[in-house]
This record gives sequence, C-alpha cells and structure tokens, in this order.
Amino acid sequence: MSKPPVIVFEDAGWRRLYPVTLSRPAFECRTGGATLGRRLAAQLAGAGYPRVDLLCRALLRPLVERAHPGHAVNHPPGGETVFVNGRLLLLGKSLETVLELLDKDAAVQIHGEPAVLKLSAGEAGGYYEDLQRALETGAAAPLPRTLAVTGPPEDARMVRYLWDLVSWNPAVLEDDFEWAKEHPKGDEPKMAPGAQILGKEHIMFREGVRLEPGSILDARPGPILLGEGVRIEHNAVVVGPASIGPHSTLKMGARIYGGVSLGPVTRIGGEVDASIVQGHANKQHDGFLGHAYLGAWTNLGAGTDNSDLKNNYSPVRVWTPDGEVDTGLLLCGLFLGDHSKTAIGTRFNTGTVVGFSANVFGDGFPPRHVPSFSWGSEEGGAYRMDRALETARAVMARRKVEMEPADEVLFETIHRESGGFR
Repeated sequence: MSKPPVIVFEDAGWRRLYPVTLSRPAFECRTGGATLGRRLAAQLAGAGYPRVDLLCRALLRPLVERAHPGHAVNHPPGGETVFVNGRLLLLGKSLETVLELLDKDAAVQIHGEPAVLKLSAGEAGGYYEDLQRALETGAAAPLPRTLAVTGPPEDARMVRYLWDLVSWNPAVLEDDFEWAKEHPKGDEPKMAPGAQILGKEHIMFREGVRLEPGSILDARPGPILLGEGVRIEHNAVVVGPASIGPHSTLKMGARIYGGVSLGPVTRIGGEVDASIVQGHANKQHDGFLGHAYLGAWTNLGAGTDNSDLKNNYSPVRVWTPDGEVDTGLLLCGLFLGDHSKTAIGTRFNTGTVVGFSANVFGDGFPPRHVPSFSWGSEEGGAYRMDRALETARAVMARRKVEMEPADEVLFETIHRESGGFR
C-alpha cells in the first residue's frame, strides 16, 4: 500500500533560530551531515514515504524552490497527508516509533508544539491553511482536536534554538554515520606521502577526497564524513566526530576538533571546535571559533576569535528577538547571520549574535547583539543597501552563483524589517 505524501512545514519557531533563519526556513538549518529538512526527507524516503513537499514563509518560497527542485513548495495537499515539523530531529529508533504512532492516529507533540501528525483528505486541506495562516501571523502552530496527542519517543527532539543544534551535533554525526554505512561510499582518498588516517573504519569518503602531506584524519573519538571533492591541506588535522561538506577545503595547519559540521564549498583555517557552518563561507586564517554557528556567505577576517566560556564559568545568556535567554550552557559562542563579515582581529564575547549582512569592525568587543546591516560596532552605523547588494553579488560570483531577483527581495525585506534594531 502506497504511503501518503508528507509536508515538512515551517512554523513560528523559526524566530528563535535567529539570525540564520532570517534568510532560510527552519528546516534548512544544518546539523550533522545535512540540513534538518534533507535529513527528514531521507529518513522518510527510507521508510517508504517518497514524496516530500515543503511549507515555508511566502518570502522564502522562490529560494526554497530553487534549492529543492522536484519538491512542491507551498502547495495545498490533495488528500491524506502526513505533516512533519521542520524543526524535528529524529535519532536512533525514534522514526520507527513515530511512524507506529501515526498508524494509531496519534499526533506527536514536543514542548507543546506539533511534531508529526497524519490527517485524512477531509482534514488535511483545512489544517494546511491553519499552518500557513499561523506562520504568516507569527502564531503558534495549532494541533487538530480530532487526534489523540502523545509525547515524544526517546531520541525525538524539537530544535528550539541554534545552540541546540550545536550541542546535539556530536550525537547527530554519530547517527548520520550509522545511516551512511548502509549506502555505497566513494573511492579511496588520494593520499600524499605523510598523510595519516586513524580509525579508518569510522570514516566515510565520497569521490575526489584529497589528503595533502602531513594531514591527519583521526576518527578514533568519533566518525568523520567527507563529502565529494574535499581537500585537506598540508598539516591540517580533523578529529571526529565531524562532517566536511562537498568541495570544502581545510587550509594548511587547520585544527578541526570534534562536533564540527561544515556545509558545502567552505574554506576553513585556524582552530574550530564544536561548531556548525551553513556553507559557502570563509574562515581561511588563524583564529578560534568555538560552539558557534555561522550562516552562509560569511567571512571571518584574519585573527577573528570568539569566546565560548565566561571567566566566571556561569551559564551564557544570548540575545533573541523576544528577549535574552539563559541557555543553561557553560560553552556557547558566536551566532552569525548570512552575508555578515568581520574585520581582522575581531573579538567576540560569549553568546554574541550578529544579524544578516553586517560588517563588524572597530575597537574592543562588539555588542552582544549586532543588528542586520550594521556598519562597524557603534550604534547607528548602517550598511547601505546598494553597497551590500554589490558586495553580495561579487561574493556569490566567486563561487559561480548568480544573485537572482528573489535574493534582492530578501535583502530589501530584511533591511526594512531590521531598521528598528540599528
């Protein structure tokens, strides 16, 4: 019997994943070796649900359609449908448990938010409209009254903040490696003399991986996943668990510690610990990045460092659009939105948040929240829209990506809506 289609939906929880979700739906946030949405789609396909559609904010629809060809975006369902929250993270056996609950007509709820539910053809269309309306108004996603509601199975988690993704990343990487072992891997890497591999049975290679002289892969502490065309330059070291995205480069002498996920076409140097980089980003020089999350098209100037531990060893508080939040974490670093950049020698305090397309420079530590389109670290400095777009076009062209009208609309919308913070 064929399985019903699935809609992976975004809800108002995207606001808590600021600043990365200013420019992407929540299900496009990276964790482990993929994004939340692509991970869910692969899991569902493996369970016999081949069709996965997507629901996101109207502003993002053309960007999501471009990134997900072959998936219907913001199309109402035409029959029985399974709805899956795009912030859902399923580890271990939790997918099987969730699917069993669906067969019993029970909706899964986490933190009072709908996670997974299956609705009949008569109910699915109305619920889709409710989700769309709630998303655009910022209201919480509803739960249908017709279904019994149950709590989450073990290892089913709902991502609420970016630091959740950073904290859970080692567990996700372990889970992704177990999944990857069941699928064919690529060729053996091209190893220059002096390159070393430790714990090779815990490393997954895709095609075209190159290890230069003196480079080291150490998967004894955790698995390592290397995407297509990855290059590990001279004397660079990767300690697992870690995932290096396709066509990324680790610069000479880079030190990559456990819990690191790098998206595609990323260039990384210096010291990186327990951090996630969305992709198409540059941190080519020395400097420390720890317990951090960097958006796409970002660039850290030489010597940029972030603190991820307070001197008094107390939990870190982080700015959010809804007020400061106590993370409960002793280790918490930098959260940098898409297209933002730092000058050489920039130093960030623990739990600093930088919005979209900000240029950070100046003496001392920047404030704990640097708004989108800021110019420098002083209050009131603004990055001109025409200059921001000009720079973004140049940056994207260097990666052979052309800025499209939808990208310009996104820039203009974020610029307008962030004006009150600058």
